[in-house]
Amino acid sequence: MSKITVQNVEKSYGGETLFSGLSFEALPGMRLAVAGANGTGKSTLLRILAGRTEPEGGSVVMSKGARLGYVAQELSGADLSEPLLGWVLSALPSWRDFWREWEHAVEARDEVKLRKLSDRQHRFEEQYGYNPEHKARAILSGLGFEDEDLPRRIELLSGGWRERAKLARVLLQGADILLLDEPTNHLDLEAVQWLEEYLLAFKGTLIFVAHDRVFLERVGSHVLVLGLARPVLRSGSFSEFLAWMAENAEQREREAAKLSARIDHEESFIRRFRVKARKAAQAQSKLKKVEKLQDELDKLKGDNLAARPGRRLSFRLPEPPRGDKVAVSAVDLEFRYAPEAGRSGKKLWPQLNFQIFRGRKIALVAPNGAGKSTLLKVLTGRLSPTGGYVKMGSNTQMAYFSQHQTDILRPTGTVLGEMRRLCDPRCTEEQLMGVLGLFMLGESYFERPVAALSGGEKSRLVMASLFLGKANLLILDEPTNHLDLETREGLVAALKDFEGTIFMVAHDRHLMGEVAEEIWVLSPDGLEQHHEGFEEYDAKRRAALAEAKTGARREARKAECAPVASPDVEEDQGSKRLTKEDKRKLADQRNALSRALKPLREEYAKCEKDLERVLLEQGELEARMNDPATYESGGEALAVNNQYREVSDWAETLMERMSALEEKMAAVQAEMGGCLDG
Repeated sequence: MSKITVQNVEKSYGGETLFSGLSFEALPGMRLAVAGANGTGKSTLLRILAGRTEPEGGSVVMSKGARLGYVAQELSGADLSEPLLGWVLSALPSWRDFWREWEHAVEARDEVKLRKLSDRQHRFEEQYGYNPEHKARAILSGLGFEDEDLPRRIELLSGGWRERAKLARVLLQGADILLLDEPTNHLDLEAVQWLEEYLLAFKGTLIFVAHDRVFLERVGSHVLVLGLARPVLRSGSFSEFLAWMAENAEQREREAAKLSARIDHEESFIRRFRVKARKAAQAQSKLKKVEKLQDELDKLKGDNLAARPGRRLSFRLPEPPRGDKVAVSAVDLEFRYAPEAGRSGKKLWPQLNFQIFRGRKIALVAPNGAGKSTLLKVLTGRLSPTGGYVKMGSNTQMAYFSQHQTDILRPTGTVLGEMRRLCDPRCTEEQLMGVLGLFMLGESYFERPVAALSGGEKSRLVMASLFLGKANLLILDEPTNHLDLETREGLVAALKDFEGTIFMVAHDRHLMGEVAEEIWVLSPDGLEQHHEGFEEYDAKRRAALAEAKTGARREARKAECAPVASPDVEEDQGSKRLTKEDKRKLADQRNALSRALKPLREEYAKCEKDLERVLLEQGELEARMNDPATYESGGEALAVNNQYREVSDWAETLMERMSALEEKMAAVQAEMGGCLDG
């Protein structure tokens, strides 16, 4: 059993203690969500567990032989020159080399070598699963890569897609202990949901950091919160943890109230009888008692775990001026990047015609690369359309926030100085400082240079500057990126209460579920509007995907089961009149074709034997899945279902391989038949 044990770990940064006395044990099947505000040491803890950073005290011990999975931060020059699929597969022993050795051993009739290779195949399958290349393609597909991406070199991928590639490599490599730091960053909706399912079926120990509320809730089985008076580890989901925190807070408030009442009572006695000789000794005794009670009260307040993890950004956006009924109109809108910009010049979408009405809150969804962010830039005038036009209402006051908009900040400028530069000159210093305080950038930040800010702090600074614009139309591109969980919660609440119009691109399902009233889907066919909330839309989308997947598998099985037609070989009477030289040549051709047919038949026989073994295993797993005892333990049920899915995928791969071999053998036999005809 592989486990990781953390004992009294300590770590400081910049003279400030991140955590001390941190101890816990993570076992197989445990999915530990590490939560807390930005700057509380979540990523640092993962680096310590991965052995990339040394703690200042304590120890981290893993079971002997345990395989650790952790996404590296940097790619080397050699990595960048590799094709995507090859680089992901390079994390494993080469399966292709194995099959090459197998074919050579078959041709040489080397029985000893074949037995050794069979043993090695069994070890590979136990360690890495059936057919790693098939598994690699499935993981890459799940994370959003297309087939045409697989031969592309890593250096041609954008930063976000490189992060996906690194994640795919770690998932393929397999691990007993898997460490993931913000794995949902750079993933679109479909990829996040695929990753959730993958991790829920993971058999080992998972420790992860995430600010995606829905992902935290669905994946985590335990929660470790940093940044409180002391680290807190609890079993259960994140919502269950918050419920426990609230209950804990109420209990501590009751205890504090009782202590305060007792202190008041004792102090009243002391005030009344302290100067009276007969009661002086008793008053002095009560004074010592009060001191002890005050110590208890101070300890209770100092060890306060009742507060929610981290601070909470809590504000309301100012009431916007009333805008036009139609905030934005788009007519025959088109856009294409110029070929010289390194793009194909292909239109991102067909002509779009739509209106955004006053007061509506709309989320625009589509896979990465469909042009969502580009559409926002066209609407805001950052890019000019190549066809059609955009019209803003005469009373529409727009504010735009982009996930990349922190680039507008000057690194050498101070926080307060950048607010002065970005906001209306008519804003007073008191207004600027007040709004910075709302966004948790109070007095200690005012003179801090922008270069010293974290990504989340920069995002909050840009949002603070938008706050003073009093816009009635907010166009937002991934507004929760780089924000910690508590800040996200505050922003979601503010946007939910906002009385103006919102048009946003987001992958944050909690944000869309709480704020969006409509979901618009951008696709190669145009814009499809769903006048419903995100949860209803997502349920329909999932059902449609499941139905399509079932249909595709049904068609694939039909194709696999279709009989291969045998070639008809009709003898030509004239072939009996061949010369001796012609007959010798035909015999040579037949012998060559027979030699070509032999390894195909042997490989087919091996696949047939493997398929028989896999189908037997599949039957055993089906029996376990039908046994109610399997579901008495959630961990066993997940493991059995995961094994069944993997075995079923391998069975399908074997059948595909056998079908391909049948076609090759039929082609060789047809050619042999041609030789006989000759």
